[in-house]
Amino acid sequence: MSLSLIEHAASLRIGSVEFVSPEEIKVGLDIEAPDGVAANAGTPRAFPRINGYVLIPTESGHIVGQVEWIAIERSPFPKRKGFQDFGLIDLPFPLRKMRVNPLGVLQGDQSTGFSFHRGIQTFPSVGEPVLIPTDQQLKDIVESGEKRRVKIGTSPLAANAEVRVDPDRLFGRHLAVLGNTGSGKSCSVAGLIQWSLDTAKGTSNNPNARFIVLDPNGEYAKVFANEKFKHQARVFQVDNKDKPLEVPLWFWNSAEWC
Repeated sequence: MSLSLIEHAASLRIGSVEFVSPEEIKVGLDIEAPDGVAANAGTPRAFPRINGYVLIPTESGHIVGQVEWIAIERSPFPKRKGFQDFGLIDLPFPLRKMRVNPLGVLQGDQSTGFSFHRGIQTFPSVGEPVLIPTDQQLKDIVESGEKRRVKIGTSPLAANAEVRVDPDRLFGRHLAVLGNTGSGKSCSVAGLIQWSLDTAKGTSNNPNARFIVLDPNGEYAKVFANEKFKHQARVFQVDNKDKPLEVPLWFWNSAEWC
């Protein structure tokens, strides 16, 4: 039995908007919302999760929000629909809340497809329902944009949608790869360069990009010295006969000494 549009939207509802500002939207989750796995979207999927996506219906489409944090707030009584007797006993009850960062608007429908546009013109009102997106909506959000020529991976939070970037925009501005020790920063940098070079081979244009890698720890020498990049990379190494760089003691601060 197929569900109507209203019934389908109700099955995806997880909460409602409680606070709205240009920088953030705070959502109060329903008690009936799933704790760890959401099965009402058609495919079991972990929810809620940091960096996951939620949708807020508006007249211009669905506002796409990214989850920034999830917390529990103590309420004097559970706000469960259909139960009115809980207000007679003043017992603390946990209510989940989350903060959402608005990213853009998702327009379209399931039959014609969705298109994601960054930026928001109309913000939701307090009390608006908050929905979990379907797999197709997640893919349309992550796979949006033009000139996405270089594939850098897949998104486990968006139904394994392909994550592609425009190399002109990526390397045409300041970029930082941040993370803890062992999280894969060096592999990510090496992968971005390698994937960009591989993509450039399949184009008819003459690529004119140059990468200069300062490698004081010797992490990238073996990556670009293999047979695949033998004619594309030049590795310069310091010889033992070369005089090392000497820095005076007073040049370092306390943080560098530690």
